[in-house]
Amino acid sequence: MVLGFIPLGDLSNICGNPSSKPNGVTFREQLGKARLRSSERMTADPPLAIPPMPPRLHLCPCNVVADAWGADRVEPCPIVQCSKELSVGWDSQGSGFMAAAPYQYDLATCVDDIDIKSWHQVCDSSGNPYLDLRFLRAVEISFAREASFWYLIARDESGRSVACTCFSRYLVDGVLMAPAVIQRGITGIRRFWPSFLKYKILLCGIPVSTCNHQLAIADHADRQRLLATLDTVAVKLARASGCPLISFKEFPPEIAVQMDALKDEGFLWARSVMAYSLKGEYGSFDGYYDTRSKSRRSKIRKTFRKLECAGLTCEERQGRDGVDQLFTDDVHRLYLNVLDRAHVKFEKIPVEFFRELARQLPDESCFTIFRKDNRIVGFCCGLRSHRQHHMLFCGLDYSLNSDAELYFNILYRGLSHGIIPGVKAVHIGAAADEFKQHIGCEGKPLSIYVKAVGTVRHFLLKQVFGLLFDTKPAPVPQLVQHTTEDYEPQEVRRAA
Repeated sequence: MVLGFIPLGDLSNICGNPSSKPNGVTFREQLGKARLRSSERMTADPPLAIPPMPPRLHLCPCNVVADAWGADRVEPCPIVQCSKELSVGWDSQGSGFMAAAPYQYDLATCVDDIDIKSWHQVCDSSGNPYLDLRFLRAVEISFAREASFWYLIARDESGRSVACTCFSRYLVDGVLMAPAVIQRGITGIRRFWPSFLKYKILLCGIPVSTCNHQLAIADHADRQRLLATLDTVAVKLARASGCPLISFKEFPPEIAVQMDALKDEGFLWARSVMAYSLKGEYGSFDGYYDTRSKSRRSKIRKTFRKLECAGLTCEERQGRDGVDQLFTDDVHRLYLNVLDRAHVKFEKIPVEFFRELARQLPDESCFTIFRKDNRIVGFCCGLRSHRQHHMLFCGLDYSLNSDAELYFNILYRGLSHGIIPGVKAVHIGAAADEFKQHIGCEGKPLSIYVKAVGTVRHFLLKQVFGLLFDTKPAPVPQLVQHTTEDYEPQEVRRAA
């Protein structure tokens, strides 16, 4: 409908006596002509049409829908009395604001309090052995003095599980991932200030270097909505437990692409370690040995001979074979020897972890043990899962390393323990990059996401983030290529 406005000139012609008839035209007729002229002028030059702004749609977590105006931020629902929070933003068509209510969730502080059925609904299909409740129980028991744990199950409106994860609080070294120059400078400062740049951090994960993450997401989950929910929970836990930083760790490239939505929540991306895996269904160590080049097979034979000449023996055990009794404090010191030489020292694994790993996972835990004169001088522990084997930690007496090549023997024998029929990948972990590439491993750069709690603290973190963390894209590791002259017929290999 177009509204007509009568010009003043037209009004002057009709403001006389309504009953008068100037020029034989009645007042009503003059009024009609004036409206017609005004309507024609407005049609030729119409005013700018301003459509009403789209109303903002608030979707309350209590399933109440209402229209309201508001700022683009996380805020309580202004329409209903609701203590829950909701996040809002533009809808996919850009026609208005749509709310994304956070997922409901259960939070337990002990493995024994977890809803086991809901946990398995999501985690069983992920194939992640580090979400096995028995493994998490081993971590919880062994780290009881150093860490706190929370276990989260996110659910949709129908009550279905959409994700499971573990949060933990742990004291870490702030320059863990910093370049060597920065680390040397901080080491000098810590001679006078031992706790400098050491702080509690809230991890989405566990305080154990598994070269893997502890987050399982169902296929039907809304990842953007889920990550916003996890961020909200993490901030609340960090504030309650006094953690200035939050970190989601450690994601391989194919998962990190999906986790990049954390950047929308203020997280900063950084590169973690390079994780190595030997892929291929070899069936046995002999099958793997046959695929190696002539020079590599020669080195393997030389390594094995050195072990025998040094008078060392090797045995393979599973957790049920009394490993918890074998793992004494003296054996644990072998692990500490390796930790002292490590470039990246994220955590110090307590002796109780190895014992609990054997107790909680008696059939899945694997231990390769080296002895000299009946004394344990080296070990490697691993975890077997569906069609995969994970090598976790090792320890050795470095006084025997030069004569027996003990470190290389531990890796080869641990690899042999993992390569069995049905296993398609053996995950060997990080470090020793050049050696692992030479034995045929593929490397994947892992990603972490870090966020400071509080606006001022997060601003300061941004200023120094590039100094404390590696933010450069990871180089693509190349497998060592061998020429055809390196290979020989299988009969010759078997004879050797």
